[in-house]
Amino acid sequence: MTDRPILATGFIADAPGESSLFPSAGGGSAEPKVQAVYWRCIAVFFASARITNPALELAFFSNVEPPLIDGVDLAALLDRLGVERHLLPLTHRLPPGAATSWGNVFYFMDVFTHFAATRERGLLLLLLDSDIIVTRPLEPLMAALRQSDFGAYEVDTPAAADINGMSRAQMRDAAAAMFGQNRMPPHYGGEFLAARLDTWRSHAASFEALFQDACRAGGPGAAIRTEEHAFSIVLGGCGARVTLANPWLKRIWTSPRYSNLAPGDEALPLWHLPAEKRYGLRDLFFDLAAAGFPAEMEPDAFRTLAMKRCGLPGKTASKILRDGIWQLATKLGLRR
Repeated sequence: MTDRPILATGFIADAPGESSLFPSAGGGSAEPKVQAVYWRCIAVFFASARITNPALELAFFSNVEPPLIDGVDLAALLDRLGVERHLLPLTHRLPPGAATSWGNVFYFMDVFTHFAATRERGLLLLLLDSDIIVTRPLEPLMAALRQSDFGAYEVDTPAAADINGMSRAQMRDAAAAMFGQNRMPPHYGGEFLAARLDTWRSHAASFEALFQDACRAGGPGAAIRTEEHAFSIVLGGCGARVTLANPWLKRIWTSPRYSNLAPGDEALPLWHLPAEKRYGLRDLFFDLAAAGFPAEMEPDAFRTLAMKRCGLPGKTASKILRDGIWQLATKLGLRR
């Protein structure tokens, strides 16, 4: 079946000279403690996907082999979960100093380009952030994506608001220069990027042109700094058919300073939990590790555990206290 879907995530382990700030992970991208945060998320991501979607094809992309984290052999775990592993270098990195945060997020271009060069036409690749939990079967989402060229998650952002260094109004200007379409593009978040590989081949040159503009600081893409800028400009300007992931996914903020938790969020099949990287997702990693990362775990039992650890549909007093203690311990240097 050539239109079979593959669910994937990726991770770049930056060297010290390549580091940039990853705010929600609490430090620079080359710091071992920050990289460990992401490795735990990756384990939870794939375990959750396998528990809730036993037959789904899974893939992982990285520039390094998965390490041993907290006593868990991640390479062996991914193999046991049936995850196809790809050792793939990052070739799309902005010049030094161009981006102070999220400096390696153009890896999506390497991933899609690699798959498009090596796989058959029609295959559907979903590349998600690793701080996402899969809580239910994804076939309804896959069926919708098969009817489109791309899939994306739309974020409700005002036209003039700053989005990691670029506004939607600036994206409109870039799209107008590239495609002749003078309309305001949606803001597509970077946590959900999906494309049919034949469609990616058709539009890869546009993504590459934007990236090269950013590298030379000139042309329509001079201001882009993240994958969400590139996706919003190309998808907003080229007229491609886009399936929105919003009925299945939400970027759920659970921070004491900002929370958009709402009743019903727990029923979504995909929870994006940026503020839980160092808290609920870490706790969930250790829960699953203690149980041997059971791929055969009952999905309802997993979902109940994930709700408890990540505070959906609302944080309990015990979770608030636990997170507060962990946060204090981190500030005092007592917790990695």
